[in-house]
Amino acid sequence: MIRKLSWLVAPLLLALAAYCGGIGWQLSSGLKQMVTVGGPFTNRTLQTRDPLTLDYDGDPQHAFGWPFESVSIASELGPLPAWVIPPAAGAGDTWMVYTHGIGGRREDGYRVTSVARPLGITTLLYAYRNDAGAPRSPDGIYAFGLTEWHDLDAAVETARRHGAKHIILAAQSMGGAIVGQYLRHAAHTGDVVAAVLDAPALDLRATLQHYVEAKRLPLSGAVTWVATQITPGRVGIRLDDTLTLPVFATRPRFLFDAHGDTDALVPIVISDELKRLRPDMTYVRTHARHVESWSEDPARYRAALRGFLEKVLAAEP
Repeated sequence: MIRKLSWLVAPLLLALAAYCGGIGWQLSSGLKQMVTVGGPFTNRTLQTRDPLTLDYDGDPQHAFGWPFESVSIASELGPLPAWVIPPAAGAGDTWMVYTHGIGGRREDGYRVTSVARPLGITTLLYAYRNDAGAPRSPDGIYAFGLTEWHDLDAAVETARRHGAKHIILAAQSMGGAIVGQYLRHAAHTGDVVAAVLDAPALDLRATLQHYVEAKRLPLSGAVTWVATQITPGRVGIRLDDTLTLPVFATRPRFLFDAHGDTDALVPIVISDELKRLRPDMTYVRTHARHVESWSEDPARYRAALRGFLEKVLAAEP
């Protein structure tokens, strides 16, 4: 009897292992495609109509009539193109440095710039490695901030050389991961007074799990485990190294986050946990899709962000 059962159980276990291994491999392949330069996130259809909608193509003068200066940021891989947009009036020493998400563009920062500029804040919008017009990384991989933080470091240093005394780091999606790695590793972050995040990808493991759960696959827990074991060797990213949630538990002093609960890419549980870690955080929790909280209710987003930035400015010496 035991021998007969073993003959039945063994094929079943092999079938389960084959299923979990096969699906795990496919999921790992999907993640690899996502983070590879030239993948689906880098083939965006651009438009020139509404600069406050993502995928806009055009400099600040063309978009809004804003004056701006084109600057070149010296990075470890080569020059990074950037725009410096002065405030509507005056020349304050508070700068916002904006970091877009995976496959994104400098123009994605126009939303937060449109709120910051009337308040006297200078904005720096820059391109980082693997962007159009910027150097390509040797591995051709978007590394969720593990390498890109060096480019943010160079951008912040450029702001300092231009007179910035107080730094606000703004970012969306993978840009949040870059900010987190910058705060973790950069030698000089004492002048970073605030962070403005939108759907921040602060945990690649949680993002991968969210992707699996959305597909409603059988044995999703086992499949996720297999995928997380395969991914580091295939992609070259240690998932645990991408966890930057703990970084934001204590800094910077002021924190803003917007996130939608229908985000199919970055799970809102990341931002919910961030709010638990930082009860003082200004949290705009919406029903929007990925990085579309602004589009759901622009007036609400603007008011919340403006109030937050005014609080940051009021606290400066």
